[in-house]
Amino acid sequence: MKLLLAVILVPFAGLLVLVLAYRLAFLCLSRRGTAIVTHTSLHQQEDSEGYLNRHYRISIRYEVAGRNYEADGFQGLVDYAVGSEVSIRYRRGKPQDVHLGYWGNLWTLAVATALAVSFAWFMLN
Repeated sequence: MKLLLAVILVPFAGLLVLVLAYRLAFLCLSRRGTAIVTHTSLHQQEDSEGYLNRHYRISIRYEVAGRNYEADGFQGLVDYAVGSEVSIRYRRGKPQDVHLGYWGNLWTLAVATALAVSFAWFMLN
């Protein structure tokens, strides 16, 4: 049983480490900016066990070097007011590659990676 869990957890932990490395690389190569929320909509979906999953879809508008950009399809648990300012990070050479709420996702990923790697190490030793 211990070997089976290790076979599952080690690749999963490795994948999380790679995703975290990608996110950290994006953080180092991106710039901070602000955007204006242009649209939000609530999406609710009931899962197979009857639980209601709720999230908001968010659209934003932002400016980089005098050029306007729009992005949509962001998902979040917070309902931002239309017209409010939000923090974004965008890739320096490709401003269309933008992320909203980057720090929260990064910390969640870092904690999940640390837990998975720790549990995998514990299972192997």
